[in-house]
Amino acid sequence: MDINLIVVQTFNALFYASILFLISSGLSLIYGIMRILNLSHGALYMVGAYVTYTVVILWLGLDWFSMVLGYVASILVVGALGILVERILLKPLYGKSHDLQLLLTFALILILDDMVKMIWGPEYRAFPRLPGFSIPVGEFQVPIYFVFTLLLGFSVAIVLHLFFTRTTVGKMIRAMTYSPEVASALGVNTDRLFALSFGLGAALAGLAGGVAVPLYTASPGMGTEIIVLSFAVIVIGGMGSIKGALVGSLIVGFSRVFMVMLFPVMEIALIYIIMALILLVKPTGLFGMEMRERR
Repeated sequence: MDINLIVVQTFNALFYASILFLISSGLSLIYGIMRILNLSHGALYMVGAYVTYTVVILWLGLDWFSMVLGYVASILVVGALGILVERILLKPLYGKSHDLQLLLTFALILILDDMVKMIWGPEYRAFPRLPGFSIPVGEFQVPIYFVFTLLLGFSVAIVLHLFFTRTTVGKMIRAMTYSPEVASALGVNTDRLFALSFGLGAALAGLAGGVAVPLYTASPGMGTEIIVLSFAVIVIGGMGSIKGALVGSLIVGFSRVFMVMLFPVMEIALIYIIMALILLVKPTGLFGMEMRERR
């Protein structure tokens, strides 16, 4: 096999894994703290893609500065949207059946898809090109944007690790993961931290959409496939674990990209075979902890 092709495919896998990590880390964060399987997380990813497209292509023009502003806009807009969803729609459902939360987040998918069509139209919104130059690898070209995305993904992983292990707010959020009742009894404002956690998870989904849109384009419903794979990531890595989201993203990213090249028929099936094998050996995932039902 051509070594240059392997190098290029490795960059493709790392790029894809970086996108998966950004969205699945937010999904895992929301579940780990709030025990909410947010089906609308992919729709928030879609909104982030459209916000970045609007800032970069419709308003400022394609360059690195406008890309950074597009990412910031996606984080702020989708993070604020997440907080509104949690405060207005999800908060009244706390303590009630999880089926109601699943139905609500599924309904949000349909609502956000229609909102996107109303604002931006049903057409695909594509970038004319990727920002930056390309690195020659033999007869192939690797966009520098892939390298940037890889560095961004690992930077976010480090920032999240430091946030949860070194800051007071992060430690309070981790305490809520184990027992929000005990944390509240110790003086932690769990109500405010629930909103912050959901907003942070949504902001990560928005950033993922902003990073992905130059390559994958923005379109209504674009979050459907990515959210299914993101659930696979957090099941493999472990619900509620940022480290698990990172490792799971790498497993899914590499298995999918290289199976497309080696054995396309098994492209998706291999991911779920890996997931099933891991669950047989460790039902909580690679880095997940056993969760007790909250009452």
